[in-house]
Amino acid sequence: MNAVTKVTEQLLLPDVIQGGSSPIYAAVTPNGQRVYVTNFGSSSVSVINTATHTVITTIAVPTGPWGTAIAPDGLHAYVASFGASSVAVIDTAANTVTQVITGLDKPLGLAVTPDGSRVYVASQSGNRVDVISTATNTVTASIPVGIGPRNVAITPNGAEVYVTEEGTNTVRVIDATTNTVTAVLTGFTFPRGVAVSPDGERVYVTDYGGDRLDVIDTSIHSVVDTYTGLLIPFGVALTSDGLLAYVACDGNDSVAVLDLIARKTLTTMPGFHAPSWLAITPDNSEIYVVNTGNETVQVINASAGVYPNVGPMSGGTPVTIVGQGLGNTTAVRFGCLPAASFTVINDHEVRAVSPLFVSDVKINATLGQNTSRTVGRFYYLQDSVMTGISRTSGPLSGGDTLTVTGRGLITTSEVRFGGVSVTPSAVLDDRVTVTVPPAQAPGPVPVTVVTRSNSYGRAVYTYTNPPGISSVTPTSGPTSGGTPVLIEGTALAFTQTVTIGGTQAAFGVISSTRVAAVTPPAAAPGPADVTVTTTSGTATAPGVFLYT
Repeated sequence: MNAVTKVTEQLLLPDVIQGGSSPIYAAVTPNGQRVYVTNFGSSSVSVINTATHTVITTIAVPTGPWGTAIAPDGLHAYVASFGASSVAVIDTAANTVTQVITGLDKPLGLAVTPDGSRVYVASQSGNRVDVISTATNTVTASIPVGIGPRNVAITPNGAEVYVTEEGTNTVRVIDATTNTVTAVLTGFTFPRGVAVSPDGERVYVTDYGGDRLDVIDTSIHSVVDTYTGLLIPFGVALTSDGLLAYVACDGNDSVAVLDLIARKTLTTMPGFHAPSWLAITPDNSEIYVVNTGNETVQVINASAGVYPNVGPMSGGTPVTIVGQGLGNTTAVRFGCLPAASFTVINDHEVRAVSPLFVSDVKINATLGQNTSRTVGRFYYLQDSVMTGISRTSGPLSGGDTLTVTGRGLITTSEVRFGGVSVTPSAVLDDRVTVTVPPAQAPGPVPVTVVTRSNSYGRAVYTYTNPPGISSVTPTSGPTSGGTPVLIEGTALAFTQTVTIGGTQAAFGVISSTRVAAVTPPAAAPGPADVTVTTTSGTATAPGVFLYT
């Protein structure tokens, strides 16, 4: 795991909205026009108008509301009422409770599937995750988990549900098709908040007992990175483009802003009051932070900058420019060269493509006809080149240590074996060390190195089954050795050694089913074992060759 560096930038003062009693959680509607905030102490939900930053109505709900989630179509909000062991369904058009779903057990966090068909709810006291059908508004399944499930998040494809459990210091993975637990991840310290990246490749978990944010690779169900120095982190929210994460830190009344591309803490914003959870508008322009300490919601603007801020000298890197007053941008320049292309998304965001260049440069945006200002800096990196890998085959179970050699590899963020992404264990400019992941079936897969210059090197790694020996011919020969033998079997293409009677024999691979060898001398007549060792294991045919 990699510790993450930290830098400090100037901050913008947030707007402050008065909330209800003991506000806890916030969720924003898909159109970005409303934010729903649960008020645990007053058993209500405050509805905030994002255009005016005011509470437009307050909705009474059952006792002790905690988590809330909005359906993908924006028509309903779901509120977990811890005190009443129920989930309230809110019609967001009328802002009224239309139904209360019972049968839960002290629910806390909840999430709606991407297709809107189900709601997964962490029933803390029941040590289970309950599944609600949105068609019938009834509990249709209950999935046993560990002690104290707290919050849930669902991958964008709806395939998996990630559950944080404070009682067992674990994160459990639920298969949403079968509603069964398929993995249990350990090593956390009071995990609480959880969020999934837009591409579904990473899950971010706050460890409020460990002062860190852990990063899970969803392809291997393992923690692959860690952001440290976050004092008692509670909630975590990601921007819709996956570039930034915002973390509410109760320990120092701050919100940390993390660059998920450069893998560093951009800034730490002070001035909050026991912040618990956060919600980000779909256009990534505003972040709503719930302050349990002084019962307010603070609105902060997105951190200005350029993401990512590195790319190859050949150009072609898509970058997102975040800031204020960008809506009338008429030109974007990387140093003295115009961007290859750019698109104005809104007043807070411009997307551009880097041109061909040979140095690090300022990025300037022209606003209107005459005004130009620097909005960030972009660094050009030398293209990465892969020259080889230390081994080209291995068992389906994986686990081998593989070294990638080349140049310009110092910014390697991942190595992919086919579609499986693995975080390197060691990175230098001329080599990268990684553990080979397991595979489902034998065969070749491309090995791809991904660096911050957006360059890709390729090699081929072949997964193989363990070898097998079906016959050895001839079956006898003199003790003086020198007898040519043909070993037939399976998965012999990557044979590394052949021994006959425990002594290494000269050999040559003919095909995946045949190896030719020459018997070594033997000390005495008698039967001898023939053993073939490949990159995926060892096969022995006991006593099949007779020394005479």
